Amino acid sequence: MIEQLKSKLQELETIKQELQPKIDKIEEKKAEEIQELNKKYDHLIQDANVEVKNFEQKIMDDLIDLFSKVIMDEFEQKRSTSEYSLTDNFKEFKDSISEIEFFPKELVERLDKVINGDLIENVAYDLEKIKTEYKKL
Repeated sequence: MIEQLKSKLQELETIKQELQPKIDKIEEKKAEEIQELNKKYDHLIQDANVEVKNFEQKIMDDLIDLFSKVIMDEFEQKRSTSEYSLTDNFKEFKDSISEIEFFPKELVERLDKVINGDLIENVAYDLEKIKTEYKKL
């Protein structure tokens, strides 16, 4: 009885060894198909992300345009009066823009500096550099 079982176990081992190349070929085919499927879906995901990134950049461009307008409005206000003080619009803009997470913290800090006494001219003269750095579309 034990000898019969040993013989069957040996036969099982032989069958496994004979099937292994076929299993390896199936695994290889599976890996190729998975790779092709991943490529397809990676491409679709990238396409979707491009749309999101472009929309995000459009929002950033609009924010930078608004930033520039507020800076220039404040700069013009300062040039037009001898009794200059920051406008409420400037302060409200700084508070509002601070709440937008992806708005550059560096620019919020520039607004803070103006509120704390730095010259608006320092930001106004850097507007082209700021636009070049942050606007893309």
